[in-house]
Amino acid sequence: MKSKRRALLKIVGALVLVGVAALASLLIKETIDSTDPENNLPLIEASVGYTKLNVVRANFEWNYITRKVRGPGLSAESGDVPFAPLDVIPDSKLVVVMSDPNYLSIRVSRADAMYDADYIEIYGDVFTPKTPGVYYYKIEVSYKKGSLLYYTAVRVQDPNQLTVG
Repeated sequence: MKSKRRALLKIVGALVLVGVAALASLLIKETIDSTDPENNLPLIEASVGYTKLNVVRANFEWNYITRKVRGPGLSAESGDVPFAPLDVIPDSKLVVVMSDPNYLSIRVSRADAMYDADYIEIYGDVFTPKTPGVYYYKIEVSYKKGSLLYYTAVRVQDPNQLTVG
């Protein structure tokens, strides 16, 4: 009877030690991730046709077990975001892919001027406008652990002035 009790205590003790080790490793990982969130947040890729766009992360808010971390809070309207519009064909589909596909929602909005605060949300598939010009996109992604904000820009070319290189 005594040996069964001792064996049970050893098993329970081992399980407690494994649980403590798992909790400690989780807290260590969270601490490391929260000290350098820029390198641990989900990545974004946006493209129009074969053109991969320059996407800038303007802000983030991410919840870790021990704390909440906020990003730099750049604003496109005040000129904090360095836009580098790339040439795209009119009426082309904009495709946004996240490295972590377990997001809750993605909202894409477009403004027709650089310092325009009036971003209009686009529902369904996102296509570039038919009218030549520079257009600015705001991409907001929500996860259970937080939210991310990105900006990108495209220059829609005049189809009559397209050149073959």
